[in-house]
Amino acid sequence: MPDYLPGAGPLFIEGNESGCLILHGAGGGSAWDQKEFANVLHEKTGMTVWLPSLTGFGTRPEDLLGVTLDDWLNDARSGLDRLLETCVRVYIVGHSVGAAIALLTASDRSEVSGVVTWAAPYNVQSRLLPLLPVMNNIPLLRRAIPERHESLAPEWLREKGWVGYEWIPTRIGLVMLEALKRLKDALSSVICPVLVIQGTADGSVTHDSAQRIFDGLASERKEIYMVEGAPHPIMTDERFKDDLFARTIEFLQSL
Repeated sequence: MPDYLPGAGPLFIEGNESGCLILHGAGGGSAWDQKEFANVLHEKTGMTVWLPSLTGFGTRPEDLLGVTLDDWLNDARSGLDRLLETCVRVYIVGHSVGAAIALLTASDRSEVSGVVTWAAPYNVQSRLLPLLPVMNNIPLLRRAIPERHESLAPEWLREKGWVGYEWIPTRIGLVMLEALKRLKDALSSVICPVLVIQGTADGSVTHDSAQRIFDGLASERKEIYMVEGAPHPIMTDERFKDDLFARTIEFLQSL
């Protein structure tokens, strides 16, 4: 068992025959980000909940060195398998890159009964990130790439007790870019019901990400909800989280 930061470890809550896999983002946060929702979901529905800590997160930033997208996909797949041992139906709720992983998992696992994405990226607002592959392949430019990307966690989130990294290796951006590329190719293979949620004040993913993802889905049932004024960490913002949780749970229960 990794030596997790206090509050950053995984969470399993045993419940009924409906299961929910909850996936956190990859911007430096941890499983802490999703624990309030995990508990609310279980309390409101009785669902069995598994919130893993994605490989490299919740311990120390150096543990992200060498991590690949397949590591995170394997975390999701093994989490799905864990829930399927006792559950007859399993849903996935993911935030940010965790939402992209949720959709990638649903694209090749027919057992997924539904997905809810929060702030899923189709593209990102960073100007540097798309240039990383080119810069990384040119020795002179590679030297100009900082090894660390400082945490963007806002002060209000820290005041809530946020548990995460003060920095992440810049090369994790390459993993995120791979996730975006594979997501765009995989959307047409997602056929389960999907609810896509994004805040209009999200400063991390492009403003059209939710619509682009929604349009690309092959699902017969798909819904989109834009939360006016909500930032990227929507699930921890006191102004928006209750509505976010309620809409997510209502969608899952409707399935």
